[in-house]
Amino acid sequence: MKVLLICNYRPGVGGISGQVELLQMHLCAEGHAAEIFSTKGTLLWRLGMLGRLWREAKHYDVLHVHCCSGWGFMPATVGITIGRHLKKRTVLTYHGGGGERFFDRYPRLVRHYLTRTDANIVLSGFLAKVFDKHDLPYAVIPNIIELDEQGFRRRERLRPHFICTRAHEPLYNIPCILRAFRLVQVKHPEAALTLVGDGSQHAVLVAMARDMNLRNVIFTGRVDNSEIYRQLDKADILLSAPRVDNMPVSLLEAMNAGLLVISSRVGGVPYMIEDGVTGLLFESDNADQLAERMLWAITHQPYDIVANAHAQVYKYRWEYIKKQLYTAYGIPA
Repeated sequence: MKVLLICNYRPGVGGISGQVELLQMHLCAEGHAAEIFSTKGTLLWRLGMLGRLWREAKHYDVLHVHCCSGWGFMPATVGITIGRHLKKRTVLTYHGGGGERFFDRYPRLVRHYLTRTDANIVLSGFLAKVFDKHDLPYAVIPNIIELDEQGFRRRERLRPHFICTRAHEPLYNIPCILRAFRLVQVKHPEAALTLVGDGSQHAVLVAMARDMNLRNVIFTGRVDNSEIYRQLDKADILLSAPRVDNMPVSLLEAMNAGLLVISSRVGGVPYMIEDGVTGLLFESDNADQLAERMLWAITHQPYDIVANAHAQVYKYRWEYIKKQLYTAYGIPA
């Protein structure tokens, strides 16, 4: 089969783009032809995009659209429209933790497009509830994680060496992590925090860390997705504090690498992590509670939680997911 993957794609950045890269790699490895069509570009480029996508899509059997909320829904509008006109099998994967608000705000827009696909995919039970609420068809197929067994390291002791690999954008609420880290550093002056990534808030976060007189805070800047495991190996505990989220691969990568994960209890995260069993959860934007979880981890050394989490990541392997995906594509597994 020939599959065209349509999304707001940027190479090497993780997120939706990282998932699309993994999907393309696995499809090609199994003998299918898979290419990526990016809907990302300048306004002028996008004005001519519909024609380019139309010409490209003619040569494919399946159009697999990846989208999210807001402007991230744009790939759905163009991909599904062209798929319908060309009579191509059209599959949509909906990403992003802001789906509930977006669907409630634009129900007619969402229904118009998501009832014109051959299959809809959601990544977790969280978005399944949103689709159920709006009476939209779906199948739950989680994100793929590329397991790197060499990236796993069993920590003899969980040190107060923390890392966050989320983009420096308001959605991911990294100021909450800095506030919590300040509380932890009072009791553990040697504590270190690595902030991997870049974004619109980067300069603000650097200034915030300086103004709070935080020590041992490292800003790496943007890191290619292929280098994530190398960064994770330097730390023992991953922190994630988004206000909304769906199924962040960054948590799975950390679980696979042998880190303890501490995340805000939002969106699809509780469907991935059971509090106290495969990770630790805290209430969104509650820096005091996050600091409590960080200090508890250093004191109690919960190796059982780390081991449980590492055992869970295998269900996100391609081998477990491809049969469901092929069903959506209408091809035999």
